[in-house]
Amino acid sequence: MIREIAGRQNHSVKLARKLQKKKHRRERGLLVCEGMDLLSAAMDAGAALRDVLVRKDLLSALPAGLIDQAKEDAPVASGVDIGICDAETLEYASSLGGAADVVFTCVEPAYSLGDVALGSGVSFFLDGVGDPGNVGTLVRSLVAFGGVAMMCSPGGTADPYGPKAMRAGMGAQFVLPVVVDVAPSDLLARIAVLASRGDEAPEVVVADAHSGDDLRTVGLHAGVVVVLGSERSGASGEWPGARRVTIAQSTFESLNVAMAGTIVAYELYRGA
Repeated sequence: MIREIAGRQNHSVKLARKLQKKKHRRERGLLVCEGMDLLSAAMDAGAALRDVLVRKDLLSALPAGLIDQAKEDAPVASGVDIGICDAETLEYASSLGGAADVVFTCVEPAYSLGDVALGSGVSFFLDGVGDPGNVGTLVRSLVAFGGVAMMCSPGGTADPYGPKAMRAGMGAQFVLPVVVDVAPSDLLARIAVLASRGDEAPEVVVADAHSGDDLRTVGLHAGVVVVLGSERSGASGEWPGARRVTIAQSTFESLNVAMAGTIVAYELYRGA
């Protein structure tokens, strides 16, 4: 369906506003994103789009095929609903500010630890990484360097499906399995089960800004989970016995967690 939207009280506009909060995203199983690039990425990945809010002057700029989908006679609940807005209404629906061009909602990907082949490549576990921009960048870096999954702790880690994280990830969340609300104990238990069955089980290594084996000299087997903690305090103390790796720097510690994680992903990709 393609329709004109008169103002802020429209259901699709109010839904986009609600989905800016994690609580409503989890309740509805939906996420909200902004920008033509993210919309194209969602379509390329086959994401289940629901509402697309767009300025009237940009209707023709929507990805090829989207308008045709909206014109089909299928019910809105199972198809795409395009709402044509004025600039003020679209800015109201936006969470990121500025001159929004398109705001859309879609079904949020849902993965569990059982969906991830942890022993087949490099994964990240984010342990208290609170900045959504860093979280989104880390997803993007994993995709760039062939990572298999990212897992996020339930406390202190920003929602990888929040608007700011989605913008930073440039849609990488649509192509990489991202598992939310994973406690360290859950991950370690899953790895123990894999090992007990004789399946490929990953090694767990903790990225440490202060000490550990030089990343450039570390030989890691195919399956590895890299734990990345907060920039101020590092990973939590729930990784007893895990190997620690560090990135050698010439002077003071100047890498934020997104930059450090990107270097780790590249080095492991290069050495694979």
